[in-house]
Amino acid sequence: MRKWLTEASAAFADLGTFLPLAIGLIMLGGVSPIGLLYGFGIFALVTALFYRRPIPIQPMKATAAMGIAGLIGPDVLAATGILLGITLILLGQTNTIDWIKSQIPKTVLHGMRAALAITLIVNALGMGNISLIAVALLLVLLIGLQYTPLRPVGLLLVLLVGWIFLGQSVEFVESNSLIALPALNLPSLYSYGSALELSFLPQLALTLTNALILTAVIAQEYFPDDAKPVTEKRLAFTSGIANIVLAPIGAIPMCHGAGGLSAHYAQGSRTGWSIAIFGLVCLLLAALMGPQAVAILAAIPLEVVVVLVLYAAWHLADPVQLKAIKPSKILIVISMTLIALWGGLLASLIFGVALVAISRAQRRFVSN
Repeated sequence: MRKWLTEASAAFADLGTFLPLAIGLIMLGGVSPIGLLYGFGIFALVTALFYRRPIPIQPMKATAAMGIAGLIGPDVLAATGILLGITLILLGQTNTIDWIKSQIPKTVLHGMRAALAITLIVNALGMGNISLIAVALLLVLLIGLQYTPLRPVGLLLVLLVGWIFLGQSVEFVESNSLIALPALNLPSLYSYGSALELSFLPQLALTLTNALILTAVIAQEYFPDDAKPVTEKRLAFTSGIANIVLAPIGAIPMCHGAGGLSAHYAQGSRTGWSIAIFGLVCLLLAALMGPQAVAILAAIPLEVVVVLVLYAAWHLADPVQLKAIKPSKILIVISMTLIALWGGLLASLIFGVALVAISRAQRRFVSN
């Protein structure tokens, strides 16, 4: 019973990534909440069945940010998802991802984890008008519950407390439709051109590092004894197929994510049930609430979302592991986090690889 309560509570561990981007795309980017939620629901259920581990489903952040900012519309989002899906499958099946991973030093992977964690924290604290006092109190409550018998439902309790004291009321409008279904909408050729020009390459770089390589590394750390480990190839395959199949029904570009995996694991999830429960909730919201589903999502207090992000970021950074890194390499990790805050994760990756290459060249020069 305790296991099921833990998995049910952990199902909502990654709301900190999902909610702001999903709500932003619906309310500002013109994305249909029905198609978005059906996409997440179906992808989550398939992922849970395929991996049997808490491998998360997340919006692709670069494309989501562009959609929220009005730089690309729903058609271009769909086209981007399809193009990325095809590319990920090709990269996975041709062993290109293995080659890319082999070129990234282990120190840089540590740096990417720290950089992503810092980025998550900064973005979370910059979410709209939040009460830092409420965030602090909810964070203390969440941490404190981890040391009590209520740990399996700790996250649900934090959600409930936050909603009671900080949440908004939800107003429903009568609907004539019993079951809402997504609409089929294939992108135009023009949309594919815009996707290639604006959103494809920035998102591909972020997906390769965070959604594939870093997620696989962390999954293998968390579940070292799996007979069939989570690999970059498998993550590329599931992400690729999902985006190709689900983009035409209104799903936004989706992927897996290192931060989400840390979030679910931190809340005690060890199986795919937490992901499956999240998927079922998305499907029920889409089918039964239709366009009104966004009102329910928007009612969740931002303070709760921030707490989830902060807790996940701490586990993602893994301070214990960072302490074991040599002092000379710690400087590279710190530099990468600073670069990430200034120029994003792609710039941080490039900078980290360059620093390691320079360091190795200096050692060879000195030894000669």
